[in-house]
Amino acid sequence: MLERVERWMFTSISCMVKILQEDKWTADVEAGVDTTIVAKLQQHHETGTPVILTPFTAGDRQLQLGDDIDIQLFANDVCNSSSENISGFINHFAHGCQALSLMQALKYTTNAVTNAIGRVVHTMVHAQANQWETPVFEILQNIVGRAAATIDVFLHPDPGFGNHQTISHIANQQLLKEFSSLRTNELFSIIIDYPLSTFAIHDLRLCVNHLGILRQVARSLRLAVESRLLHPGATTNDVLLQYISSIRCLRLLDPTNTVLEIVAKPVRKYLRQRDDTVLCIVQDMVAEQDSELFEDLAAGAPIVDNDPEGVLYDEEYTDRLWEPLPVEAKTIYQTAQRRDADVLSLLVSIYDSKDVFVLEFERHLAQKLLACTQYDVAREIRQVEMMKLRFGSRALEKSEVMLKDLAESKRTDQHVIEVSEQRQWTMPLHSIVVSKQFWPSQQQTDKEPLTMPREMREVQEKYAGVYESIKPARKLVWRDTLGCVKLRIELADRTINIGVTPMQAAVLMAFEGRQKIELNELAELLECPEEAVVAKLRFWISQGVLREPVSGTFEPVERRHPDDDKADDDDGSREMEHIDDPEDADDDAANGATAATATRTDALRMHFNYIVGMLTNIGPLPLDRIHSMLGMFIPGDTTTLDELRSFLSLMVREDRLELSGGLYKLK
Repeated sequence: MLERVERWMFTSISCMVKILQEDKWTADVEAGVDTTIVAKLQQHHETGTPVILTPFTAGDRQLQLGDDIDIQLFANDVCNSSSENISGFINHFAHGCQALSLMQALKYTTNAVTNAIGRVVHTMVHAQANQWETPVFEILQNIVGRAAATIDVFLHPDPGFGNHQTISHIANQQLLKEFSSLRTNELFSIIIDYPLSTFAIHDLRLCVNHLGILRQVARSLRLAVESRLLHPGATTNDVLLQYISSIRCLRLLDPTNTVLEIVAKPVRKYLRQRDDTVLCIVQDMVAEQDSELFEDLAAGAPIVDNDPEGVLYDEEYTDRLWEPLPVEAKTIYQTAQRRDADVLSLLVSIYDSKDVFVLEFERHLAQKLLACTQYDVAREIRQVEMMKLRFGSRALEKSEVMLKDLAESKRTDQHVIEVSEQRQWTMPLHSIVVSKQFWPSQQQTDKEPLTMPREMREVQEKYAGVYESIKPARKLVWRDTLGCVKLRIELADRTINIGVTPMQAAVLMAFEGRQKIELNELAELLECPEEAVVAKLRFWISQGVLREPVSGTFEPVERRHPDDDKADDDDGSREMEHIDDPEDADDDAANGATAATATRTDALRMHFNYIVGMLTNIGPLPLDRIHSMLGMFIPGDTTTLDELRSFLSLMVREDRLELSGGLYKLK
């Protein structure tokens, strides 16, 4: 009996929901419904009170309960049926419900009815899985509410349901629980898709407010974050992006920040342990395109350091609805009391002082300024001004000095060029003169610097002579590992325009007028160890300019074999494009590898033996693991994750490593 009642009720409620969901309850349908049923429905609509229909005969009651097979068949096609058939179903369902009431069967079938409603709600809710781009909860609530209200008229409440346990109440509670459970389990993915999933956050908030399950949602999300995000396979940028999205999503879900504070603790601790977190934040902060933090940098209140107690208080916070944080959140992170803090402020508060971000920005600025070939620093000036608004003018004093050095260098360079023209000198050199005490330390990447070729030394001496005549109290000290040299390489069958470091240029210039050079001869000519020369030779071999026909002997590649060009096209090993038009030289050089990148690549080649040792002893490793182990083996190493990724990609192209499934291994 109970199984039949549950099956009959489930099928009937499913039909009723479908009729309402597809707006099949029309005037024609209502015209075919028993007038008594229509009157009772209208009465319920006006008063909201469930009512009893007119009693039937015992035979009628028996007939209605025994007809559930016909109802199941009808349910499969109910919405495609005529209005007459739909009216017949409504009459049939109403009489069956009344029969249950009059037979006093409700107190024995309470669980069956509840289970039937639960099955219908479960089916409706899970049909909305991963559907986040439109609001759905209120639509479901409306459909379920209308169907349940209609059933309340048909099925009179029984004492077994309790004083207030109407069908509408049961259905609404089950809908809230099912929907909140679904969206809670999907919350991690919802955050990934933000802002496209904004409607899903609003739907979950409605459920959470009704059920009071905010902390359960927070704990569930925290477990998901710890298992799916905080592991070595996720890059620092991935973790930061998810954390930023979490801040914005969870503030919509819970304006009191309770959920955010509970979820944030392990994320903040994990980010603080990663060496490149500050670098990734600064890079995103100053990126004007595809940036999560640029708007926060451009518009926001000044960031201040945390007080000795580790908490920031907002003296102007006057929200009368403020409530103290729960126990779980009170010690989560240092801006707990500043619920109006923007995303950038929360990221800065991961560390005890904002100074680490200022120092990283200074390094970033120095790198950009040194790579500037036209003295165009409009973008960098804008970045410094925005940083001053957030971090204070005093903290950015060194950055302002660096910008002034660029402006002064531009004026000095113009004067040197004018003097050179007067003296009929050819002056291809442009310099950036820096104030050493205000610029970040630029470490020499080669312990044994190369001796520059005579042509380059002569140009440097002429430039320095003019400079010192302008400013007698100063003397230039050239940093040969920094800067960029634009070369036009003319070979028998092609011309290459490329930007390289001065030391790479020095190695190639040694081949001018020579057919081949031995490694030891080249090292003696440049007055440096062979190990330092090898890294530069490998660079030119990778560009197809030099080759090593015999071990230790190098020669220019005047003509490329057609098979070499085809191989380059197949494996993507060509990094520079050959250009035969002289007018495109400057543009191509600008698009080539910058001097800083080339210098870092040379430095990493010196570390390659460590990487080979790791892969030999341990086996295939992911990028993050290689990066962390390099930091252990080489104290003070400043290689970033992006630099290491680029270098390992170069090693793959040179056929020295293999990348498979996110793991690097030896060929």
